[in-house]
Amino acid sequence: MSHPARRGEMGERFAIGLDLGGTELKAVRLSRAGQVERFLARPSGVRETWETPLASLAGCAMGCGCPGVIRPEDGSLVDRTAHLPHWKGTPVRDELARRLALPVAVDNDANLAALAEHRLGAARGARVCVAITLGTGVGCGIVIEGRIFRGAWGGAGELGHVPLGSGHSGCACGVAGCAEAEASAAGLTQSARALGLEPAEAGTVFARAATGHRGAMEAVERFTERLGALVATAVDLLNPDMVVLGGGLARSGDVWIELLRRAVARHALPSHVGALEIELAAFGERAGAVGAGLLAWDRFGG
Repeated sequence: MSHPARRGEMGERFAIGLDLGGTELKAVRLSRAGQVERFLARPSGVRETWETPLASLAGCAMGCGCPGVIRPEDGSLVDRTAHLPHWKGTPVRDELARRLALPVAVDNDANLAALAEHRLGAARGARVCVAITLGTGVGCGIVIEGRIFRGAWGGAGELGHVPLGSGHSGCACGVAGCAEAEASAAGLTQSARALGLEPAEAGTVFARAATGHRGAMEAVERFTERLGALVATAVDLLNPDMVVLGGGLARSGDVWIELLRRAVARHALPSHVGALEIELAAFGERAGAVGAGLLAWDRFGG
């Protein structure tokens, strides 16, 4: 059961916001005013490493973001995702509610990152906000006139599966050349290895590029060129006034954000980039968890 809470019963207590990623779980305890009171991060693969810490956050309702298409009616995962491959059909909302004895609301993780940035972060005041999360994969959330745009059945924003690049990079969805494989941490590290860089973890590549290492700089330029083409696709399609970049790769965003702005300007329609702002997420990799906390307040807080 989903332990439905009556609207207004949360009072002055706290909501838990949970971002259930492919490799890491992030959670916040969020006040009604949007203040992050606590933050934790744990590996997401082992249940015992996160159930007890989540309970310790002492929230009275939970919002949860996870990758993939979420069925709005029951909070279940519609299809297998690349990063949670065994979760197809899982009733995420009801399972979390059962384990934690809390009312739970569930949405796509990138949708919730977009909600956080639009309401409290870098995209406040934007009419059309596109939030792109970059990490293990590529996610995209869209907020139009203050509301999350979910599409006909919850599947809007799957930008990570736009065909991109040569088609040589295999995606976990089974299609070669997806943005998820080309413009994510995996795409960056693949470029770095092709240039002879080892170790080629994303953070290492960005750090070496910041010191002027030629090979690392070339890998970052390839990454931002592919990402720029992807962002330009969203810009031409949706005509946003704000694009926000978050996720784990945003931790090194000062290395690549200006390169990305130039790449988007090259690829997108000139009419669409004149007043466009492209910024790093104010909440960084916490954006999805903060948005999940906001979702809990919206659903259960009155």
